[in-house]
Amino acid sequence: LENFTGDQLHRYEGYRRSALNRTNVKRLVSQVLNQQCSQTMAFVVAGFSKVYVGEVIEKAREVMEEWGHTGAIRPEHLREAHRRYKKE
Repeated sequence: LENFTGDQLHRYEGYRRSALNRTNVKRLVSQVLNQQCSQTMAFVVAGFSKVYVGEVIEKAREVMEEWGHTGAIRPEHLREAHRRYKKE
């Protein structure tokens, strides 16, 4: 944390504050698996999902830098980041 730039620290704070709605996660998991999902399982899936989203966002930032773009992340950055993530 000490070595973060101001922008990185701001993104990290946003990441720490963010959370997926466990009720919605539980409903989605139940629909996908065709069976009931426990609160514990919803909590775990929400945690893994948050990590996945964070990794895709970081890859999208890398894509932006490689392409010489600035500003907000755009859909094409997310698509390329997701493609690279699947490739790994």
